[in-house]
Amino acid sequence: MSALACQPAATANVYLKFSLRRSAWPAASALLATLLSACAPLPPATEAAAVSAPSATSTAPRASGRTGSEALARMAPPALRPDRLGDPAKAVQQSLYDLELPEVDEQGIASWYGPGFHGRKTANGERFNQYELTAAHPTYEFGTQLCVRSKSTGQAVVVRVNDRGPFAKNRVIDLSKAAAEEIGMLGKGVKTVEIYKLDDGQDSCPEALLAANN
Repeated sequence: MSALACQPAATANVYLKFSLRRSAWPAASALLATLLSACAPLPPATEAAAVSAPSATSTAPRASGRTGSEALARMAPPALRPDRLGDPAKAVQQSLYDLELPEVDEQGIASWYGPGFHGRKTANGERFNQYELTAAHPTYEFGTQLCVRSKSTGQAVVVRVNDRGPFAKNRVIDLSKAAAEEIGMLGKGVKTVEIYKLDDGQDSCPEALLAANN
């Protein structure tokens, strides 16, 4: 725009009065209004930036269209395949190998005795109690703790030697009625068993045997 257009309003008005005829005043008034609007002060920089800056909503990227569950599914780890879970039975067998089954000290046929001997003296001087976990053995010292395990049921019991026996042929140990019940031999009367001698202070069967029973 020319320098004349940006002069103050008073100067422009005087110029129009002397340069235009009276009959041309309406057109001059319109021209004056245009000049005044052209010379209006510019808005502050912040307002100009606000006007020129694009709307945040108009420029924001569109959503991908995935729901929250779909996004979580993409972030979750992949599911395990059943064919890669392994064989539980093999895992149990491996754990038993790791525990190392103890060496059997003796095995053979076990029998039991009870009602006819209840209350009688045993070889070590005690009174026999068929409801206690005791046993008669031909050689182990009195007080020895033995783990007796049935080979047919896998059940095991710890007994204390307090008597001598058995006196029947081909028997390796005589159990009290309570001990025989623990390994499930009351009905038949005899069972093939494994005998493990426990160390001093040991009062339970070896851990590997208990794990094998489960």
